[in-house]
Amino acid sequence: MIKRKEEMNHTAKANMRGGSGTIHGVTIFEQSELPKTRVYSVMTFQPGDSIGVHSHTGEGESYLILDGEAVVTEDGVDYLLKAGDAEYCSDGHTHAVANQSDRLMSLLAIVIL
Repeated sequence: MIKRKEEMNHTAKANMRGGSGTIHGVTIFEQSELPKTRVYSVMTFQPGDSIGVHSHTGEGESYLILDGEAVVTEDGVDYLLKAGDAEYCSDGHTHAVANQSDRLMSLLAIVIL
């Protein structure tokens, strides 16, 4: 399947999962296009933006840091991830992500059912 960038849905979500700021996203594929995924998006974080702590039930979520660096909190433990690093939050666990740097950060988020 080929999808051109002009066909992708752009979103802006404020205070995602209790986080701060507004996360800008580009949905690469919709769930209807990839039935075993719920989210397949690139998200961009300004300095100070975050997605709050949330859990996954019956699914898992992976973050791949594309640019910049992020503080990912997994089950209450903070980790500094840089471009190229990844995190996977499996069923029954919690995670959050924050841009605590002074530059833009982006990541690929995939929720796998």
